[in-house]
Amino acid sequence: MERAVGDMHLLEAIVYLDDIIVFGRTLEQHEERLLKVLDRLEDCGLKVSIDKCQFCQPEVKYVGHMVSAEGIAADPAKIEAVAKWKQPYDLKSLLSFLGFCGYYRRFIKGYSSIVRPLTDLTKGFPPAGRGKTKPKTAGAQGYFKESEPFGDRWTPECTEAFREIICRLTHAPVLAFADPSRPYILHVDASMNGLGAVLNQESPDGLRPVAYASRKLSETEQRYTIHQLEFLALKWAVVDKFHDYLYGARFTVRTDNNPLTYVLSSAKLNATGHRWLAALATYEFTIQYKPGRINTDADLLSRNPHDDTAPIKWAEISPSGVKAVCKLAQVDVPSSTSRRFVDQLGIHPDDIPVAFICPVQLGGESLELLSSDDLKEAQGTDSVIGVVKRELDTGKVMSTVKGDNPAVILLQRQRQKLRLLDDVLYRVTQTDNGEERRQLVLPEVYRLKVLRSLHDESGHLGIDKTKELIKDRFYWPKMDSDIESYVKNCGRCIARKTIPQKAAPLNQLTSRSPFDLVCIDFLSLEPVSKGLANVLVITDHYTRYAQAYPTRDQKATTVAKVLFEKFFVHYGLPA
Repeated sequence: MERAVGDMHLLEAIVYLDDIIVFGRTLEQHEERLLKVLDRLEDCGLKVSIDKCQFCQPEVKYVGHMVSAEGIAADPAKIEAVAKWKQPYDLKSLLSFLGFCGYYRRFIKGYSSIVRPLTDLTKGFPPAGRGKTKPKTAGAQGYFKESEPFGDRWTPECTEAFREIICRLTHAPVLAFADPSRPYILHVDASMNGLGAVLNQESPDGLRPVAYASRKLSETEQRYTIHQLEFLALKWAVVDKFHDYLYGARFTVRTDNNPLTYVLSSAKLNATGHRWLAALATYEFTIQYKPGRINTDADLLSRNPHDDTAPIKWAEISPSGVKAVCKLAQVDVPSSTSRRFVDQLGIHPDDIPVAFICPVQLGGESLELLSSDDLKEAQGTDSVIGVVKRELDTGKVMSTVKGDNPAVILLQRQRQKLRLLDDVLYRVTQTDNGEERRQLVLPEVYRLKVLRSLHDESGHLGIDKTKELIKDRFYWPKMDSDIESYVKNCGRCIARKTIPQKAAPLNQLTSRSPFDLVCIDFLSLEPVSKGLANVLVITDHYTRYAQAYPTRDQKATTVAKVLFEKFFVHYGLPA
């Protein structure tokens, strides 16, 4: 079948084993494709049963689904059967129910979370085949018998899960067809109950789901932090579940986890995180932050949907580094003669992301909001900035003499780049792409607060990242050395950083007489007819006298045998 119409699969027809659906936008296109499929089958010597064929249907049943122009829905006959399903009483009946429902799990949000009480009942039974490990939750008397009724192990939570999954199946939505010409929107979420994802696409009626996906966590994954689980949910949804939809397409990921918005570029990851990052590197997407209270699609795994009619405000953050999160304070310029400084020295605490792997102390001191008057006063009273401001105001350059403050001299050298805007001193430079960058010349009284806010409360980034954050917005003389000193002496960074092991010194070996030091090593050669491929070379370090002994292997017992039986008996023991 694949050989006959394989090149038409998903383009003009859908092929699954011996079933074929031929589709078209118009009746003429449908007939043309149908004739093409029939010709292909005839060429390959395949026949179709006329009794099983349906032509020009608005909807058809296909492998347990109803396929129509509206999308894909579960087969009503199958749903009617599950609605009448009796409550499972032993392992066999439970596995039958879970297998049936699992076939339609793509229609159900948070499927794995809902059926978790039921899947937990399958633990404690003998392994189904060889090579399987013994279940860790076996009963006190060993394995449960497969034919043994659940009895007291069937709890009210199991009954609720059984009824809930039937209710969800009987009210399952109609899933939209994936349209490669339109962008995808992927919602991901994670909790201690499991991972969830919803693949959506825009339609005239709004967002429509293409597929739902969920799974429970393994025992190892249950020990992950919530940030690692969110990252795992992203990797699992993109790479493992929806690869066929998303590979080669541009799409948007929406998450209720703010640190996930910059993990692709600026988070410090462990080995597992780097493997996940490498797996995601072949996909092109942007990440949008959406609080969990309005990210109810994927967030169903971790909490019930909230009633919230407030409009959704998106905070889009492209993976270009922490700069995208800590945005520059903008300066309003209403006219060429009137400039107003934005009354904010640093980023608001709500805009500072939580560190991805290092728990950051909450409630720390953040940058307060300052008025333009406060900055004017602080710059004017600063022992360095005040001197340079007065020079710019008067137009007179003070001559420097030996013993002057070196910081004043350094700031004077930046005279061509200094500008007074509304009596607030800035350093104005050009970026690599030609844009103007304005750095507030920061008074000394505020420098420690800036360092705390943009290092301690921004995830304890390294020296280079911290410099980049601060230099995008502030300037002061000797700022590089101040930032390096602050980061190197940060207590949390020191505690987290691995102490390098001191390498052993490479001293030259010396010997004073023959057999004072004997050196041994193996030389590997091509095996000869007797199977000998190794040569043990024993060399006197002082005289460079060497002896060679062929051996079958390089084991320690072989070396000891050669030394005692062939070398020491002739030359004696080394000194």
